[in-house]
Amino acid sequence: MGLLHLVRHGESEWNLAGRVQGQSPEAGALTPRGLDQAARAAAALAERAAGAIFSSDLPRARQTAEVIAAALGLPVREDPRLREQNLGFLEGKRFADPLDGGVVQDEIDRLWREPWRRPRGGESITDLYERIHATLDEYAKRDGELILVAHGGPVRVATTSADPRLREPVPRVEVGNATVTTLDRQGCC
Repeated sequence: MGLLHLVRHGESEWNLAGRVQGQSPEAGALTPRGLDQAARAAAALAERAAGAIFSSDLPRARQTAEVIAAALGLPVREDPRLREQNLGFLEGKRFADPLDGGVVQDEIDRLWREPWRRPRGGESITDLYERIHATLDEYAKRDGELILVAHGGPVRVATTSADPRLREPVPRVEVGNATVTTLDRQGCC
């Protein structure tokens, strides 16, 4: 069918602390609020006919997927391609930390405005876009509905109408913790 339910992970310890997470496994577990958010996502997904759950292998996504899986009676399969953008040297810094005459948040915003830019040691928005769209195209070829537990960046690039491969800025839209975004990619492949 090509119906994919993308779920951003629940609130993590670093979300709460205002730190850049990226692919850092040190971003921490879900907070009590994050566990509650994951349970609400599970309740919303219980009405769907999903046959499988795939999750980023980062702890915050995996923990969210496990809450959903327990409610739906499905196993979780890890897929590192669903990871957040690798933000290199920015990971672990607070968004409000000083950086090059501004703050870290300014650099994050610049990456979305200039999607070809790579943070030192990381990947660009264009790299993320290509990785996520190739992954979603593969999942869309499977029969039935799937739940994919990922991160804010992958959800943003999955839903944008901008094409960063053409150097188009990608809006950094808000993606709430444990929100469910449903994509119909039936005609994608």
